[in-house]
Amino acid sequence: MRLARPRPWEIMIAVAGAVALVAEAVDRGSGSVGVAIALALIACLPLAWSRQAPLTALLATTVGLLVCLAVFQPYDTAIVVLAVALYQVASLGDRRRSLIVGAATAVFLIAVITLIASDNVAVNTGVRLAVALGALVIGDTVRSRRDLREARRERDLRIAQEREQENLRRIADERLRIARELHDTVAHALVAINVRAGVASHLHTAEGSDDALKEIIAVSAEALDDLRSTLGLLRQPDEPAPTAPTLDLDSVTQLLDRAKASGLDATADVQLNGHPIPIAVEQAGFRIVQEALTNVLRHAGASRALVSLRVHEEALDIDVTDDGTGATGGGSPDGHGLRGMRERAAALGGEVTAGPAEHGGWQVHARLPLAHGTRS
Repeated sequence: MRLARPRPWEIMIAVAGAVALVAEAVDRGSGSVGVAIALALIACLPLAWSRQAPLTALLATTVGLLVCLAVFQPYDTAIVVLAVALYQVASLGDRRRSLIVGAATAVFLIAVITLIASDNVAVNTGVRLAVALGALVIGDTVRSRRDLREARRERDLRIAQEREQENLRRIADERLRIARELHDTVAHALVAINVRAGVASHLHTAEGSDDALKEIIAVSAEALDDLRSTLGLLRQPDEPAPTAPTLDLDSVTQLLDRAKASGLDATADVQLNGHPIPIAVEQAGFRIVQEALTNVLRHAGASRALVSLRVHEEALDIDVTDDGTGATGGGSPDGHGLRGMRERAAALGGEVTAGPAEHGGWQVHARLPLAHGTRS
């Protein structure tokens, strides 16, 4: 492993340790000062790299201190220098390593002090063990608090990311809700206006009325195109849209009245037999009927349409059949209308299919399970 150049403060710690060792040697008057300086530098310089290789620095410093003890006996300072190396090992490692190093250090110190101490062995051993093991405890405490701060910082960052994702999800859901409601309400009304204006343009003969009605047709058609473009911006192709509609099956008659006003002979066959229909199923059923009739008015070129509502095998079956041009009656397979019907049904565990009817024309069939509670 290639070691980087130590930082200035790390070099200062190593030099300070060497100076302290030499100072004690001078105070004791033991050995040559020049030799003491050389040996002290050899013993303390590994501390400059203790942050990068704490165990290696500890071993090198320990060997150097043993040589210093043998030559000029810096008993008091040596344990402090050793404590610095032990602190680095604990603060940069883990609890398991600190325990192993602490046990080895205790055995080592007891053996060395027993060999070199002439008196007060127990006191010297206790004091030095306290200093060495205390450095390990302090280092481990610093590491634990640092790890705790990092864990809290990571937790806060994760919470912030989750909140941001939740906000983005809510924004996307709201965008999809707006797109669905725009399509279900505004588009339906615009189609009705467009169809009625087209019928009126063939019936009116007053001067200037035909031009005005044609302008209404053109403007409403342009508005429909603009609405479709807006919906494309609001809604991404790969996003679901299980939004909650606002009306129920009791309001299907309003849809039939609008269709009749647009020139379509629209009738209903409702056979619910008093069976309770969950409100979510009623709302989705209304929207499916609304969209199917809108497609009949806009695409099918039909004169008649039949809406059938039946409860069968714990499911609401919806059929909207017309006598129009078949393959175009259901609208574009990739359009917002048919896609929206399928999504509403899927949100309730149901399905929607569209295709040519058995006796001609076009049929939209939806099955919505009733396993969503009863209407209160």
